[in-house]
Amino acid sequence: MKSLIALFVTRSLGLKGNSATRRRMGRQILLIALILAALVFALIFVTSMSDAIADKYAYLSSGHLQIHNQTTIDDIPYPFERVSKAPALLYSKTHTELILLKGVDPSYFEGVRSKELTMIESSLQETTLMEVMISSTLAQSLDVTAGMHLGLMISSEERLRPTLVFIRSIYESGYTELDQNLVFTSNEQLLSLAHLPLSYELLVPIQEIQSAYEALQAQGYDVTTWAQEAPAIEQNLQTSKEATFIVLIFIAVLLGYMISELARQIVADDQRQIIILRLLGSSKRIITTSYFLTLMTATFLATILGVGGGVALSYALTYLLQFLAVSSTSPLSFYLLRFSITIPTLRLIILSLIVLASSALSLLITLLITLRDQNVPTLTFD
Repeated sequence: MKSLIALFVTRSLGLKGNSATRRRMGRQILLIALILAALVFALIFVTSMSDAIADKYAYLSSGHLQIHNQTTIDDIPYPFERVSKAPALLYSKTHTELILLKGVDPSYFEGVRSKELTMIESSLQETTLMEVMISSTLAQSLDVTAGMHLGLMISSEERLRPTLVFIRSIYESGYTELDQNLVFTSNEQLLSLAHLPLSYELLVPIQEIQSAYEALQAQGYDVTTWAQEAPAIEQNLQTSKEATFIVLIFIAVLLGYMISELARQIVADDQRQIIILRLLGSSKRIITTSYFLTLMTATFLATILGVGGGVALSYALTYLLQFLAVSSTSPLSFYLLRFSITIPTLRLIILSLIVLASSALSLLITLLITLRDQNVPTLTFD
């Protein structure tokens, strides 16, 4: 019985037999693989972009962790920088923008943060005014360039302080939502202008954020995570990832149903072969098992090809996105187009298992219903 099933499976897969069988099965495997590759690509794309946006906010806006109300910090095993922040109004001759003014030390943009910014324009002009670094998005909104002057109205604890500032340089982080209101200056100049509290930004590997947060709390530090500093952004990113994953799960289930429909078509095409097998004494159980193993083997191969193809497509897309980022294509200008690929291994495994499980269940039900109608009497010999 096992040898008969094995022979049937190898012939149905095209490993033995004519080229027409191989072409038919190859088309089915390719179709399933292409659909699954699209699902994998969508999952990787959304995960990678969401993680990159989270990192972008952490590196430039708040750090992965932030320690408050401390004059100094000791025994911290992560890189940290002193920062000061204040909401402010920045205005040119024709436009006004609400911004977050951030004071940093000269070392702030060294190391990993240097990769998060691209300097677009700088001025070498000497000045005694407070210097600021604004984004290209904000420069466009205010209609200014490097070397020009802007009015600044900063709110401190005591009073409103209007002052004139000099645009030293213009940067671009690649993410317009962050660029449009984040302005940098030096800690020294900002603290001389307004009495602001200092805090410390820590850069922590993503997988260690929670453990580092709990350890610092245990040491008595007043610490917050980047998600607590920007809850709306964190919630939006998490919602996007979860909603996308749920949608892809539903599509994976539908893919299993589609595979069962392919099985129904294959059984209909092989009706003559099935009748011959029944006449030769093969039971419905043998035929059902043979078709089930054949189609599940094809589905498993398609799953491997689909996952591999989706991952490869994701890496290839980074080059296209970098080109679109440089070309400043307007429909995509509000998206982060420069990011590293993140492979959500666990979710890819879950998605693959759902495809295989839904396919197995749909195939079994379809084969039992379809082959039940093949009421061909079995030949017996006395």
